[in-house]
Amino acid sequence: MDHSHPNDIFIDAGGLQVEQATLVIDGDSTLNGAHNGSVCVHNGTLTIVQGATHNGSLAVQPGAQVAIHGAQNGSLTIGADATGEVRGAQNGSVHVDAGGVLRVAVGGRLAGSLSVAGLIENAGVRGGTVTKYGGTVIDLPGSTVKEPQVGANGAKIFHW
Repeated sequence: MDHSHPNDIFIDAGGLQVEQATLVIDGDSTLNGAHNGSVCVHNGTLTIVQGATHNGSLAVQPGAQVAIHGAQNGSLTIGADATGEVRGAQNGSVHVDAGGVLRVAVGGRLAGSLSVAGLIENAGVRGGTVTKYGGTVIDLPGSTVKEPQVGANGAKIFHW
């Protein structure tokens, strides 16, 4: 691959700094349970099953795929010619490169800002700011776009 994988840095219960390597996916793989830390899908499909949780950034490289049936808590990057499907929850910012596609199924949720050079098709629920870099966001019939409420201090708050 033409990119690097810097280590994640965690602070343990004793206050010590601990480094953890990025989990690299080469081929079809399933995430059951929970994983904390960065994940990079080089090829094949990563499936986050219903009830499973990933806490950390998730990058899907060109030609690879991700299927989120559980929860993805952290940033999601869909590379060129990569695809993603959200049937569960994506909680965090999303970036879709030109040629990349992210589909949100009925019952799926995107909760976070979107940066779109590719395509996002929403049949579920989404909320957050949208910045388009030549990309497209399509809200299909029956989908929901959450609007923020303005809090007492002027902050925009999304209620899920």
